[in-house]
Amino acid sequence: MGRSPLRPSSDGLAMRVLTSPYLAVTVAMLCWAASTVVVRGLREEVPPMGLSFWRTLLGAAVVLPFAWRPLVQQIHLVRRHFWIILVLSFLLFVGGNAVLFLSLQYTIAINVGVLNSFEPVLIIVAAWAIFRDRVTANQIAGVVVSLLGVFALIARGDPRAILALDFNAGDILVLFAYVSWALYAVYLRLAPRALEQGVMLFLLLFLGALMMIPLYLIEWAVDRPMTWGLPSIGAVVGLALFSSVFAVYLWNYAIQRLGPSLAGIFVHLIVAFTVIMAIAFLGEVFAWFHGLGIALIGAGIYLSIYRGRGEGG
Repeated sequence: MGRSPLRPSSDGLAMRVLTSPYLAVTVAMLCWAASTVVVRGLREEVPPMGLSFWRTLLGAAVVLPFAWRPLVQQIHLVRRHFWIILVLSFLLFVGGNAVLFLSLQYTIAINVGVLNSFEPVLIIVAAWAIFRDRVTANQIAGVVVSLLGVFALIARGDPRAILALDFNAGDILVLFAYVSWALYAVYLRLAPRALEQGVMLFLLLFLGALMMIPLYLIEWAVDRPMTWGLPSIGAVVGLALFSSVFAVYLWNYAIQRLGPSLAGIFVHLIVAFTVIMAIAFLGEVFAWFHGLGIALIGAGIYLSIYRGRGEGG
């Protein structure tokens, strides 16, 4: 069987990135931080279900030429494990991404950041409750330290800001999305390891797009249709390439190599990267709490990696 262009190897810079699960998950979080900023920024111009459907479908189309031959060769594996692949696709792209895109229509970025900070905790709890994964005290300490860093960034150095947050109905959707992502991270281990990663990625994207068709049509009929212009086309193409294809592949790779609990703590980097992008591109002024928050997130991740190496799935 020929090697898929999407399979990690040591040839070339892109492949060398994929051989390090720590670097892979870091790049995935960078892609998702950028996508959160884009979706929130274009919420008035691009409807959430339309954006979610088209970027997922385009992502599947991008992967298909690389996945077609191994897909034909491994169709027996796909048939045997179809239902777990379907469930994983729903958890990632419908229950996770599509619901999060919808929530960003109703809530503010700071609320999303607060709820996002609990994602590593949700993954650890789900992994323990479902599969009895062992969690070390140092991994828990790493999550706590990193969580403090997230709060320092969100509250801008003032703890009272967290207590003053006003949560709304949109935040329930955010929480639902993060629970769905946590379940995806935990249940990914049930996917067949023998299945080519390019095939797995294509199936996740294609099935996710199919399941989003009813939501897209409902949005078109009762809310607003997808209109095509430079912002919407740019968002669909950018999210398809970097958020749907590249980031999901790296995330899957990291979960399989590190386990869900250890890979999950890197989710806190989304908040850190969002702050860094705001400073670099949006004129945000660097302050002491930025440095403190990013340092605590880094320290928490290091603590989990140093003491938790080899603990994951």
